[in-house]
Amino acid sequence: MKESKQYDKIFKENVADIFLTLCEKHFNIKIERTEQIKDKLQTTLEREPDFLQIIYSKTREKFIFHIEFQTEDETDMLLRMQEYHAILSKKYKLPIEQMVVYLNKIPSKMKTQFLENEVYRGFNLVSLHQFNYEDFLNSEVAEQVILSILCDFGGQESAEVLEKIILSLHKISEDKIMLQKYIKQVLVLSRLRNLTNSFQKIIENNMAITLNIDIENDIFYKKGIEKGIEKGIEKGIEKGIEKGIELTIINMIEKKLDNQFISEITGLSISKIEKIRKGLKK
Repeated sequence: MKESKQYDKIFKENVADIFLTLCEKHFNIKIERTEQIKDKLQTTLEREPDFLQIIYSKTREKFIFHIEFQTEDETDMLLRMQEYHAILSKKYKLPIEQMVVYLNKIPSKMKTQFLENEVYRGFNLVSLHQFNYEDFLNSEVAEQVILSILCDFGGQESAEVLEKIILSLHKISEDKIMLQKYIKQVLVLSRLRNLTNSFQKIIENNMAITLNIDIENDIFYKKGIEKGIEKGIEKGIEKGIEKGIELTIINMIEKKLDNQFISEITGLSISKIEKIRKGLKK
């Protein structure tokens, strides 16, 4: 549940920059302007039908017979019956027949049938893995570059693609904070493609440390440790982190950067940095 919330959060944050452009480019949906709907949709509907029975017959397959008794000429009765229909279909997976029995003597003006363009007939299904990752990698919009991780790598090594994605994000990110946010999103989404090993290679190459990514606190990393699924990878990551930190500090010391600056970049204490500095002198 926590993993899907992480995925949902990323796509909710990025959806405007990702999918509106996607619709225009790949599905020929011309957009002149948009207006956001901020209302939250009710996820649980509690309805108590007036009459609801499963009907068994020798002449046809069993079905659900639903009746509502209505005293008022309700304008939205058709929509309410549609809600019932959706709930019953999802729960029972049976054919459904519905009837409204009107009890008022005033003639009813209730709408009983949907127009052709109002009938729900399904949805379009888009698999991101059908796209080549370069379709998104070369974008100037970071939120679209991030999608590359979920596309087809075209036979390329996943570690190479990940490095390209990170480098591309580095070029177009406005500041370090935004870059860290985007890298974190790539890290989360990479779990959908089982790319833990590829991220390990990047860590060993010192890229994650330079970007100051908090790998150890990632929810998926923790879960892997708890379940013992990635014990071998865990050791490799630990070694990669230690090696990456040490190499980063050594490079910064050789460039005559002070301890305070190195501490801010790597997150290590000044005392540990000073210890490495003294070791180099020896």
